[in-house]
Amino acid sequence: MRFSYLTLIRGARNTALALGLAAAGAHAQSFTDVTNAAGVAHSSETYGASWGELNGDGFPDLFVSNHRTMKSLYRSNGNGTFTDIAGTINNFANRPNADTHGASWADFDNNGTQDLLVSVGTGNPSEWFIDKSGKLVFATLGSGLDLASLGGRTPVWLDYDNDHRPDMLLAQYGGVAKLFHQNSNGTFTEVSAAAHLLCLRFHYAQLIDVNGDGRLDVLCPDEATFPQKIYNTSTFPWKKIFDAASPAAYMPVVKNAVDSAIADFNNDGRMDMFVLGGVQNRPSSVAQEGNRIEALLAGGSKGFKFISAGTVTFTIDWNKAAEGGSTDIKKIWIGSKSTHPNSSTFTLDPTSPSTWGMPPTPAQSDLPIMQIWYDTTAQRWTLAIVTKLKSTDPGIFSQGYVQLVATAPITSLQATGLWPTDLPGRPTLLMNRNGTFVDETAAWKLDAPVLCASVTAGDFDNDMYVDLYLACRTGASNTANILYHNNGNGTFTAVPDAGGAAGPIGLAMADGVGTADSVVSADYNRDGFLDLFVANGFNLQPRYIGGPNKLFRNDGNANHWIELDLVGVNSDRDATGARVYATANGVTQFRVQDGRYHRWSQDSTRIHFGLAGANNVSLVIKWPSGLVQTIPSVAANRIYTVTEGQAPK
Repeated sequence: MRFSYLTLIRGARNTALALGLAAAGAHAQSFTDVTNAAGVAHSSETYGASWGELNGDGFPDLFVSNHRTMKSLYRSNGNGTFTDIAGTINNFANRPNADTHGASWADFDNNGTQDLLVSVGTGNPSEWFIDKSGKLVFATLGSGLDLASLGGRTPVWLDYDNDHRPDMLLAQYGGVAKLFHQNSNGTFTEVSAAAHLLCLRFHYAQLIDVNGDGRLDVLCPDEATFPQKIYNTSTFPWKKIFDAASPAAYMPVVKNAVDSAIADFNNDGRMDMFVLGGVQNRPSSVAQEGNRIEALLAGGSKGFKFISAGTVTFTIDWNKAAEGGSTDIKKIWIGSKSTHPNSSTFTLDPTSPSTWGMPPTPAQSDLPIMQIWYDTTAQRWTLAIVTKLKSTDPGIFSQGYVQLVATAPITSLQATGLWPTDLPGRPTLLMNRNGTFVDETAAWKLDAPVLCASVTAGDFDNDMYVDLYLACRTGASNTANILYHNNGNGTFTAVPDAGGAAGPIGLAMADGVGTADSVVSADYNRDGFLDLFVANGFNLQPRYIGGPNKLFRNDGNANHWIELDLVGVNSDRDATGARVYATANGVTQFRVQDGRYHRWSQDSTRIHFGLAGANNVSLVIKWPSGLVQTIPSVAANRIYTVTEGQAPK
């Protein structure tokens, strides 16, 4: 049997083998699924996840938006388990079906606890919560963030004017970026136009020093190009230093990017980028498992064919007229007589003449139309969605999810009309070569096509080199997640089974595994090894079902480590933009306090270094205020709080 985006092999968890990337002797890091034991088991739609610090106890807490279902706020109990306290927060409990998207944490008022901003779809104001003694208090009204016209996706915090008060940029998919300046009284004023900021139709932004001046720039991707634009924030108005419309400086443009991770992959003291590109955010896909097929068909005239001699039961969730509406069964044409089913779940018999023959060509006014028919000669079923009649016609919107089960074996499954970006695409590794970003994907052995939704970067085995973890899916199934080990020699190797974090595999609905949405990393149990949380509720049809959370605990090894909580004094308290250099055994590693943002999500902002066999490490911290702090030697295997200008504690 072979692996493809069309055919799932149940139980096939060796991702490296599936991609043809396995290498003898590759370093393997071990993870254990502790979802149930940790108390974070839940299944629903999701829309990103974000690690933060709710009550100042030093243990990371986790927010999951759950999109149109009740949010989750997992407060760490300090013993490796969590309690979901979302129901104790009035605004969460009062609006359990709010259209929530990405969220992020920041200590906006510099009081030592992190606050939470949850972005919400157009028509509702963002949900802004201030941490009061470990409890989130709703503070949207009167804050300046109470605009109902925002189609928010990911909030990004930065102190662009160096007044020690974090400001906020809100990525929007249905509109332009919004920049909010924090006033001295804790309210916000929108200053997007004054800043000359114009990013649009994007899901997230990232902070990265592109021009090498030691200050973080703002990078806006969009679904068509990565990056869309980059802004230097050292002056006001901001200066646009990159535009995909005329990419003359810094880097090549990556098409159809869904997520990206920023890290120093070769320990040269520069920020590099790994981009999941060449694919749709929600790809159309057709997946088979035995006598079942599931398909997400969106955006065009798409469909599939298969051979089966038995009856077939279809369940169609397609082009609902309104929020909460039902599928228009009159738009489903069966056989040459264009009969309609009685409901959105129906069974067709290949021996019945009503299923025979292709339905007639629809009129433009009929579109979109779903056609289903049976070819008696070939014993072949066909399902096709028609969104335009000729290639020159304007397309009619269509999005649907199809589930079917046959009573006889299914063979010769073939998708029709899929776009190239619905299929696995080549990711891109952009290495920072002294301010010019160079595509070195092939040289680093990362150019195998993948169909993945989210990526996080971290030194998962503490060997001093930053690795990559990808959460992967099709539009109708979950496929094995991928752990790429950084070999430290300018190459990566896929670890078999993702070290035990390959995740649930199978059909999204029939197997209850959902489709991968977001991965976020954190050392949730403070043992010095980065763990992984994967949300699997990316599919939005059928409504509310989504997929299960997965928490993968890093089992660790003998390598040493150090972690740092930075506290700004003459900088904002989160020390956004601080640069940290850690030297041990002749190797200098580099980290930046950049907020750890990616699509709809936020990794833990605690600075983590793997130290391999080193027992001590020397640190240099370049604070946003300009202070350079040198710490000659600290012992490994500890979490330190470093307050600006003071010795670690």
